[in-house]
Amino acid sequence: MIPLSGHYDAALVVLSVIIAVLAAGAALDLASRVTAAHGWFRGLWLLGGAFAMGLGIWSMHYTGMLAFHLTIPISYHLPTVALSLLAAIAASGVALFIASRDHLGWQRVALGSPIMGAGIAGMHYIGMAAMRMPATIDWRPPLVLLSIAIAIAVAGVALWFAFRYGRPTTSAWSWRKVGTALLMGAAIPAMHYTGMAAAQFRAAPPHDLGRAVDISVLGAYAIAAGTMLVLAMAIGTSLVSRYGEERLRSSERRYRTLATELQKALTEVRTLEGILPICASCKRIRNEAGGWEAVESFVRERTDAEFSHGLCPDCAARDWGNVKTS
Repeated sequence: MIPLSGHYDAALVVLSVIIAVLAAGAALDLASRVTAAHGWFRGLWLLGGAFAMGLGIWSMHYTGMLAFHLTIPISYHLPTVALSLLAAIAASGVALFIASRDHLGWQRVALGSPIMGAGIAGMHYIGMAAMRMPATIDWRPPLVLLSIAIAIAVAGVALWFAFRYGRPTTSAWSWRKVGTALLMGAAIPAMHYTGMAAAQFRAAPPHDLGRAVDISVLGAYAIAAGTMLVLAMAIGTSLVSRYGEERLRSSERRYRTLATELQKALTEVRTLEGILPICASCKRIRNEAGGWEAVESFVRERTDAEFSHGLCPDCAARDWGNVKTS
């Protein structure tokens, strides 16, 4: 069989990396939404986030595949393409579920990264199996194993970064978070193009083209544009939700402060304007705890009143005669 050589379209390669970066950014932001949500809202965010992130990874993969041009016509088997998309969504769902936990120990990373990595690698090789062309693929086992190892390593790093920078308490988009999205976005294509390098194409009789479609470069750009729109909507929805929750938390804090101050003011009003139990002998007053204390200290603790000591006219007349008092 005659070996076939191909070349890459640089524009589509760059586009695939951009899609991967957007998918990574969406993953970081959606992880915080899953963490902050409760009840059935959490399930909705998890499903929506898995779909958006999975679609981004899948679109990056197919954009990268369509960037590779052979000298033969290539079609894609639609059911197999759909299966590769499901693998990407499942891997993304596992990633978001683990990254949104309250704690992320090495045990969860050790368990989750092979599962997520297997999903990403599965998506790639299932997608390769969807190719219908007059050629066969011979695989280079060392590069295949290397691509799977990269997928698992990328999954572990993605889980840790999504947990670290995907918290609801972190800022919406800090420089560290942007750098993390760029790093993850560069790592995901590394697995894809390593897997592509593991494939050797050789001319052969064409496969069955039933339920297979040809995807042109224009179609690749349409897929990429649609995916970027979905990712942008996912990130935008997450940011709007984050903003609304911040406003709600701020309003709740103000409400609690006002409620505390109002309760304190009502207590002072009830104490100072109600019936005050004062001892007729020592003139001490009974406080809320049931103890007795001097009237002056009682008032000072509850108001901003200042005391000016002196004699009232009645006391002065009784004790000193007609003495003028201030």
